[in-house]
Amino acid sequence: MKVLGIQRPGPADLMTIGNAACGAVAVLVVVAYGTRPAADLSTSGIRAVTILLLVGTIFDTLDGAFARGGRGTPLGPMLDSLADALSFGVAPAMLLASIGMRGASTPEQVAVGLGMVAYVAAALLRLADFSSTRHEDAAFTGLPSPLAAGLAVAIAFLSDSPYVIAVGLGLVGYMMVSRLGYPKQRGPVLGAALLAWTFGIAGSLGLYDVRIGAVVIIVVIGVLLPVLPAIISRDRQPAL
Repeated sequence: MKVLGIQRPGPADLMTIGNAACGAVAVLVVVAYGTRPAADLSTSGIRAVTILLLVGTIFDTLDGAFARGGRGTPLGPMLDSLADALSFGVAPAMLLASIGMRGASTPEQVAVGLGMVAYVAAALLRLADFSSTRHEDAAFTGLPSPLAAGLAVAIAFLSDSPYVIAVGLGLVGYMMVSRLGYPKQRGPVLGAALLAWTFGIAGSLGLYDVRIGAVVIIVVIGVLLPVLPAIISRDRQPAL
């Protein structure tokens, strides 16, 4: 007897739901910190959201591996985009907006609001574009939303200035809809991602100065990864 009136989720879908759950809890954390001192949100609040988004990224990677292993369902593509929109679109944007608007003047609040809208809109466009036209591409066009969330959180660790946050959100949003190329998380790139997740979680737990990790994230995601596909392509060209 069928209990659910929908397509029964498969193992890959359960991983995707795990990602969405992390995003939902991250939003809840931001809301809960809304009644606490700004310093709490800028320290323990960011750390909690960072850990949740890192775990969500792990789930996001696992669902793709499960789907490629034949354990996906027709729910997968749509469910994956919805989960990513929540975890890597709405959650980090809410975090930065909450930080930037604390004690801000009206012009500063407007700037942060515009930055948040730009980031969320770009994330939705990026995810819709990938799902509809680019899901079979060999590499990503535009900054993938999990990496965008990582950049956004790195900015939050480094500054609580409303204008820095507003500009940061806008720039990261632009990178998501740009022509920048990013490698997919497979093979050596996946190994590097695992190392980055470990590094990020360690910093969020206070095992080292997390601002060091934030700078590393900005350099790696904003500079190194965009040039990696070009280097790989050049190395694979046959010698004349």
